[in-house]
Amino acid sequence: MDKILGASFLVLWLQLGWVSGQQKEKRDQQQVKQSSQPLTVQEGDISILNCTYENSAFDYFPWYRQHPGKGPELLIAIRSGSIAKEDGRLRVFLSQSAKHVSLHIKASQPGDSATYFCAASANALQAPAACTQTCS
Repeated sequence: MDKILGASFLVLWLQLGWVSGQQKEKRDQQQVKQSSQPLTVQEGDISILNCTYENSAFDYFPWYRQHPGKGPELLIAIRSGSIAKEDGRLRVFLSQSAKHVSLHIKASQPGDSATYFCAASANALQAPAACTQTCS
């Protein structure tokens, strides 16, 4: 039985995510981008999900997970000025110079298989634009 579990694979589905930069003029809207390709990870390995953003005014970067048929849940978030944050098996890294945020999931498990979203906000006191109705 242990051999079967050790050889099982997880599929972490990544959903293309975007967030407007919350500026008043439409031409100033910025986006958060992540790969829309599924990621296949062997159980127990580290899963790494990457996200880039364009607006240097963004200062709050949450990651959400959504299982089929359920609403998104906040996993972990990092604020500008921080380089890394850890919570259990989750670790998030922020490079403001590269405008890059990554989520690392240690010891991947079958329950980690879901859709993951990155988001960003230019005002850390407000929920990101992508989740103001379903996540707050």
